[in-house]
Amino acid sequence: MSIFTKAFNKFGGYDKLAERYPGAAEPEGSRWDRQCVEFGGTMRYDWCTTLIVAQAGLFVQARPPAQGVQAAMFVPWSEITDVRQVHLYWRRAVRLTCGRPPAGTITVWQPVWDAAGPLWQAAWQTPH
Repeated sequence: MSIFTKAFNKFGGYDKLAERYPGAAEPEGSRWDRQCVEFGGTMRYDWCTTLIVAQAGLFVQARPPAQGVQAAMFVPWSEITDVRQVHLYWRRAVRLTCGRPPAGTITVWQPVWDAAGPLWQAAWQTPH
């Protein structure tokens, strides 16, 4: 991993999210490859992020060209504490706040959230 990628991950909060929500093997679920995803409202991984909407949470892993595979993260639905409508490259998107206190934010395009939203709502309706 290059110095640029290390700084990028730290500044955008990718490292903090991956540390708090470590991912392991890719789960079963709806998969989106080569997505644009924003971390921390500032740093974007463009066309190189895999998202998997699984029954228990959201799997995220960036694979930027010539930078190596980044640490995977798996955010349980119960850890997504706020959802806000935003735009990412002039397309409808959703910014997800992860954790209490917040560990960071992940912004995904609307179609990903359309699949994830019902699972997130179900997790919040279940007593913790």
